[in-house]
Amino acid sequence: MTSQPSLWLMLSSAILYGVCSGSMNFLNKFLLTSWSFEHPACMILGQLLLLVTTLKSLHLLGRIELVKYDFPTARSCALLSVLFAANTIMALFALTGMNVPMYNAIRRCIPFASMVLGYIVFVKKPSTLVFTSIMVVTSGTAIAAFGDLQFDLKSYLYGISSVMLMGLHLIVLQYNGTKKKLTALNQLYVNSINCIPIFGILFAVNFRELMKYEHFSEVQFIISFMVVTGCGCLLNYSMFLCTTTNSALTTTCVGVIKSGFTTVIGMFLLGGVEPTVYFVTGQVINFSGGMLYSYSKYRENIVLLYKPQTNGA
Repeated sequence: MTSQPSLWLMLSSAILYGVCSGSMNFLNKFLLTSWSFEHPACMILGQLLLLVTTLKSLHLLGRIELVKYDFPTARSCALLSVLFAANTIMALFALTGMNVPMYNAIRRCIPFASMVLGYIVFVKKPSTLVFTSIMVVTSGTAIAAFGDLQFDLKSYLYGISSVMLMGLHLIVLQYNGTKKKLTALNQLYVNSINCIPIFGILFAVNFRELMKYEHFSEVQFIISFMVVTGCGCLLNYSMFLCTTTNSALTTTCVGVIKSGFTTVIGMFLLGGVEPTVYFVTGQVINFSGGMLYSYSKYRENIVLLYKPQTNGA
């Protein structure tokens, strides 16, 4: 019988993911647009190499426990790694052609995908309040997207693909944690090693084009790249921790609440947008749905923690 995570761990892991995810939206956008660095595979490869090196070093120092990386463990996370790689690339390409508020609007469709996929995989039906909150979130997304005055079809297609891939990725992540008993740290470690060859090939294919980049020798760019790389590692860990501690649905809805704040900030930074009536109305509806979801999950957790224990036959 596995122990239920404490309410404090569930809450803190969700907050950590929200802060990391919100920060990365602006850091990635800054590197991709302000520095005109259109090589997302290089960014992700750097993050993966740093992440694996850090985790392995901590393991050798006896600070953390990691599973042995071999063919069976690699195979157990193969689907997770493919989905992670595809989602990451699609998300970064979408962010390149979108401003932050509209990128957030597209990403807010993930809770609906996670809810449907979660029901198919785990046969777990959400409560009426959770279902209602997600439908409010989704409707707000549609209204906000309708008010986009900077519509870019290619970026929207990338964004929609990323939403579907992210929903699948989070479900597989949760499945590995509950069914295969793989901790967040071990999934992160194995997934990172699995993905290094994928992004290594993409890096090699674009190597000549990458070497033509004019800002490689500038200190400011090097610092920016290192900051994005380090924060990307922390984001990956926080996402894995939040999903395995809570659920895929919780992770996606934390992203919804986070995006409410980053949307407001993004309206004024790194290429703001004109606040049309549809845009503002959709954002308010969407954020209200995210807050309603948070309340419903909190109430469910309180009921679970204080539910009387019975000894059944």
